[in-house]
Amino acid sequence: MIERESQIKELYDLKHRKDVELHTHFDYENKLLEKMLPAYIFKNPIMQDFLVRLQKIMVWTYESNVVVRNWYNFTCGKYYNRHSN
Repeated sequence: MIERESQIKELYDLKHRKDVELHTHFDYENKLLEKMLPAYIFKNPIMQDFLVRLQKIMVWTYESNVVVRNWYNFTCGKYYNRHSN
């Protein structure tokens, strides 16, 4: 998400048009809090709206840590997520 939002959308799509997902891992960008929290919390529409906004912040925090882990690894890009979990 950080890499995608930090670049121009068309250029990002052009660079990554041939990318193939090697790992089928959990879609944490869209379902992180759904799996972490009980379902009855999402029944309240006000709380659900708040959690959707909170989820984006949590995903951003996770992906910023991936950048730190790959900072000194010169063999891959700064935003390369080689850790599926």
